[in-house]
Amino acid sequence: MSMIQRPEVGERVVQLLGHMVAMPTESTTPNRSLIEWAADHLQAFGATTSIIDGPEGRANLLATLGPNTGGGLLLSGHTDVVPAGGGWRTDPYSLTVSGDHMVGRGTADMKGFIACVLAVIEYLDPAGLERPVHLALSYDEEIGCVGVRGLLDRLHASGLDAHVRPDLVVIGEPTMMRPRHSHLGKVAYRVSFTAHAGHSSLSPFLPSAISAAVRMAAALEATAAPHALSAYRDDTGEANAEVTVNVGSISGGTALNVLAEHCVVSFELRHSATHDPDELLRPLWHAVDTERDALQAVGGGIDITEIARYPALATDRTNPWVRMVERAADRGVSTPLGFGTEGGLFARTLQAPVVVCGPGDIGVAHKPDEYVSTEQLHACVAFVDRLITDACTGTA
Repeated sequence: MSMIQRPEVGERVVQLLGHMVAMPTESTTPNRSLIEWAADHLQAFGATTSIIDGPEGRANLLATLGPNTGGGLLLSGHTDVVPAGGGWRTDPYSLTVSGDHMVGRGTADMKGFIACVLAVIEYLDPAGLERPVHLALSYDEEIGCVGVRGLLDRLHASGLDAHVRPDLVVIGEPTMMRPRHSHLGKVAYRVSFTAHAGHSSLSPFLPSAISAAVRMAAALEATAAPHALSAYRDDTGEANAEVTVNVGSISGGTALNVLAEHCVVSFELRHSATHDPDELLRPLWHAVDTERDALQAVGGGIDITEIARYPALATDRTNPWVRMVERAADRGVSTPLGFGTEGGLFARTLQAPVVVCGPGDIGVAHKPDEYVSTEQLHACVAFVDRLITDACTGTA
C-alpha cells in the first residue's frame, strides 16, 4: 500500500476540509486568515510561499515545492464561496459527516480539492521532485474571476516569479473527477434606464424605461439566435453552445398606470473562444444608442456598467498533457465544461495547457446542504498524487 492510499491520508483530508469550511470566506469578504493558514501549513512541509494582497482583507497565495526551474505542474483553486443563505439542515460552516457525504458550504466548490492537495503535499518529498509543483489559491472567483488577476499580473511581470512557467495547469473545480478542456467565456453588464414619469395614456408620445429595457432584451436574444440550432447536451448532460445569452434580472416601474421612470437590467453573454464578445454585442449597443436618444429627449438616459468579464478556455484535447490528465483521472476522455472558471485567464497569461478536473458535483454547489462524497475525495487524492508523479518526477 502506497503512502497516499493509507487510511490516515483520507482522514487528514477530512480534517483539513473541516478547518477550511469553518472559515466562511464568502465572496467580497476577507479570506486572508485562510490564506495565511494555508501559507503556514505549506511552509511547514517545505514550500516557499508568497501572499499577494488584494482589497479589504482579501489575498491570493502562490506556493512552490521543488526546484526553481521552469516546467512542472500548477494546481489552482479559489478560496471564496457563495453565501450560504437559508434552507440548510446543518450548520453550513461546520463540516458535517452524513454517511458518504461531507456537508458544508464550499465542500464541492471547491475547498474539497484544496484539502486533497494539501494532504498530498504533507506526504510529498520536495527533494524528489525534478520539476516544481505550484499551488495557486485565489479570492472572489465566484463574482467574475476577479481576485486571480492580481496573482496573474504578478506572474506576467518581468523578473517576478520567473520560475512559475508550468507545463500544465489543473484547476480543481467540481467535475466529478472527469477532465474538462474547454468552456465558454463571459461578459456581463448592468444597464440602467431612466425616463420621465407620466400617465400611461401618454405612452404614444413618451418613452418608458421598461419598454426601452424590453426592446434591449429582445435585441440581446437576437444576438444568440443564430447559434441556437448548433447547441446540444453531451453525454454528461453539459450544455455545449457557441453563444448563449441570459437576462438574469429586470426591475422597474411603480404602478400599472404610470410610465416607468426607472428600469435596471442585468444580463450576460457567454461565448466560445472563436467569438469576440465585443463584436457579438455591437448590434445590441447600436440598438441601445437608439433607445438612449429617445430617453435623453425627455431628460432621461442609459448608464452601462460592465460587471464581469473572463475569457473562454480552449485547450486542445489532443495535447499530450491533456492525455496525461485523462490517464491520471481515469474517468474517460476530456469533454467541454458547461460553466466558467479561471482557466482562460491562466491559459492567456502562462501560455500553458489548462485542464479543469476536481471532486464534487457542480449540481449541488451554491445550494443548501452542499456536499462532496468521500469517494470523490479519495479519487482526487490519487489523481493529484499521480499528476505530481507524472509531471514532476519523470517516473511515470
